[in-house]
Amino acid sequence: NVTSYSFMISLLSAMFLWQNNMNVLNFSLLFSVDSLSSPLIILTTWLLPLMLLASQNHMKKESEQNKKTYVSMLVLLQILLIMTFSANELVMFYILFEATLIPTLIIITRWGNQTERLNAGLYFLFYTLIGSIPLLIALIYIQNLTGTLNFLLFPLTLVPLNQTWSNNILWLACMMAFLI
Repeated sequence: NVTSYSFMISLLSAMFLWQNNMNVLNFSLLFSVDSLSSPLIILTTWLLPLMLLASQNHMKKESEQNKKTYVSMLVLLQILLIMTFSANELVMFYILFEATLIPTLIIITRWGNQTERLNAGLYFLFYTLIGSIPLLIALIYIQNLTGTLNFLLFPLTLVPLNQTWSNNILWLACMMAFLI
């Protein structure tokens, strides 16, 4: 039942593909979909039904409560990822990106297949948190420099980011968080 609903949501999300590059679908002041975020949102909505289908055989042995918890974690992860990819504010993006760690960590440590799943969850948590600290520092620096972290307000800022070595370090800090 959840799988069929998630397939319907996946099909509905395909409407994001048919938007002009200049158009941005504003849902609120904090969330919108543009040509960069729409493929990521569509991919996210297609992953939930595929994960549910892929885990059906493994979940047959689980109790009803564990099945509901598993599906709830997957749905929560999908909601957080959709919010992450549609965030206009970079701090909101950062917070939502870090919030996806919680259901992912629970899924890894509870339903991981190997005996090393606890170590894998611990490594996942620490590598991701340590890798995202430079991103947070870069975001705070950009906020102090430009006065905003909103994508829609960046063109209106009076302080452009010039090509200097410190901006190269900012770029490296941001990229390191995503590469990890």
